[in-house]
Parts: sequence; structure tokens; C-alpha cells
Amino acid sequence: MSGNTLPTAPPAPTYRDVLRREGGTAWYAAMGLIRTPVAMAPLALVFLGHSTGSFAAGGVLAAAHALGEAVGAPFMGRRFDRKPFLGQLRVALLAEALAFAALAVLTGHTPMPLLVALAFAAGAVAAGVPGGMRAQLSSTTPEHLRATALGLESALNQAIWAAGPMLASLVSTQISPRVALVLMAFASAAPLLMAAHIRHRGPAALEQDDAPAGTLSVVRMAWPTVLLAAAIMFLVGAMDVALPARLESTGQQLALTGVITGVFAGASIAAGLVYGRRAWPGTPGTQTLFLLPAMTVALTLCAVTGRLWGFFAAFLLGGLFYSPLMSRRGRWWPARWPGSPEPTPRPRSRTPSAGARSP
Repeated sequence: MSGNTLPTAPPAPTYRDVLRREGGTAWYAAMGLIRTPVAMAPLALVFLGHSTGSFAAGGVLAAAHALGEAVGAPFMGRRFDRKPFLGQLRVALLAEALAFAALAVLTGHTPMPLLVALAFAAGAVAAGVPGGMRAQLSSTTPEHLRATALGLESALNQAIWAAGPMLASLVSTQISPRVALVLMAFASAAPLLMAAHIRHRGPAALEQDDAPAGTLSVVRMAWPTVLLAAAIMFLVGAMDVALPARLESTGQQLALTGVITGVFAGASIAAGLVYGRRAWPGTPGTQTLFLLPAMTVALTLCAVTGRLWGFFAAFLLGGLFYSPLMSRRGRWWPARWPGSPEPTPRPRSRTPSAGARSP
């Protein structure tokens, strides 16, 4: 009988398996802290500008930070490809922490152009850190755990984006926007204490890797994804920045800003879970042509109503469209680089992948 027994499939990997690996907990703790100031920045900077007497000043600071991220990402990200990981991580996080701390100290005591430059620098210097961290997670995680590890990272990212705006709004309105900036500076600096415990590829491993594609090559190939991502983030960022001023103009409490943006994040998490469980009709381009206008119409509901329920409804509907739209965005990326060799076919495993349900 024993000779006829079919081999049993190995158990599916769990999140505990990921966290129990050496450096696993340190990676996720560091990543959560790294994401926190980025999630807090739009609202914290808007309230910081408002503390000087102008929502417009806060909008300029938030826009400068976002522009710094956009400009710095391709260049700072390349440094993580070419330089030792820990050195780049420490320099980027320390510079970001100092920029946020300087904003907290100098606001109200220095000209606006210097504050804008600091906000831009805070966004630019650390723009490559999340991508560098995620690349290290992917390259140092065994293949059978990789889908589970990346799934946990995605859940952590969504949780931070749900909590960050609420934390920024609560601290800014109940204590001070400067205190919010100080918290962001601490969150940027804290991962430095655990950097040595993060699993990463050393210089020898980097030298053995194939030479990465140049920045311009990446941009040429990825421009549809880049433009779509820019449109999505512009829309979300504009609504985040405009929401406090809109609440004030309609006589609502500014502290509700974080609650409303939290509803957006919660809806996006729920939509992502539902969207990823089945196949949907249409190509990625067709779905995008539906989802992006639908999200735009939903969020502009804030502009045509002054009622609180309208604000909640707008961000709830926007969140429901946002997560599927971000998932569709990834499908615009090419399967391989032009001129690269065809991938070697791998034998199909009898064991289903942990990420088989992922879109």
C-alpha cells in the first residue's frame, strides 16, 4: 500500500514563515516606518502651511514634496542598483529625517522658497528607498516564499496609507503640525537602528548581477505605466491637498480630514481583496478607460456638494475604484526588455503558487 501512496504537496507558506526568517521582522518594521512619513506628508504639509495662515502655502509644500519624489525616484532608485544597499539606505533616510526636522523648526521663521526647497529635498532624497527595500525582499526571499512575502508587504503598505493620513490629521489639528513633522523625522530615522538586521545582497552579489538597464531605457519602455501612475497620483494628491480647505469652507471640522482619507484607504483595501479573487472582462486598457474616469467623477463629488455625507461618499467611491486601477496599472508593464534573451521555460510545478489568485 505504501508504494501506491501519492506524494503529498508541501504546506502552503504562511506569513509566519516569512516573519520567522532571519531579518524578516526587521524588514517589515523598517518598511512600515519608511512608508509612514510618505503617507503623512501630504496632509501634514498642508496643515503646516495653514499654520502660517495659508492653505495655499501648504499646498505648495505638499506639491514640492510630491514633485521631489517624482523627480528623485528614477535617479535615486538607480543608486540602489549600483551602490551597496546599506550605505544608500542610511544616507537617504538620514537626509530625509533632517529635511523634515528642518521644516518643523524653520516654518514661520524663514522665507517660503527655502521651505519649498526642503520639502522637495525630503521627497527626492528618499524616493528610491521603498523600491530598493522591495527589491532586496524579492531577491533575498526563497522562491516558494516570495509571493507570500510580497503579499504581506502589500498589506502593510495599504495599512500605512490608511493610518498615515489619519495620524497626520489628528496630530496636526489636536497638537501642532510641527509635532507631526517631528514624528515624520523620527519615523525616517528609526529604521537606521535596524538597518544592519535587514537581509540584503552584498557588493559581491551586485557585481555578479547583469548590468541593469539605464534610466532612459526604463522610461522608454514604461512610459504608459508612468503616465497612468502620474495621473492616478495627481488625482489622489490633489484631493488630499484640497480636502482640508474644502472642509473649512463648508464649516466642517478639519479633524475630519484624516477620517475621510481613512475611508478612502479602507475602501481601497476591500476593493483590492474583491478584485483580486476573480477575472474581470476587458483588457487592461479597456478597464483603465472605465476605472480612471469613474474615479475622477467620484472624487469631484466633493466640488459639487458642501455636505459632509458627500465628502465621505466621494472618497468611499474613489477608494473602490483606486485599488483595481492600481492593479491594472501593473499589467501595462512589458513582459521583458527589448533585445533581452527569451526566458528559459521552467518546468511546471504540481504545487500551486501561493500567489495564484493575484491579478
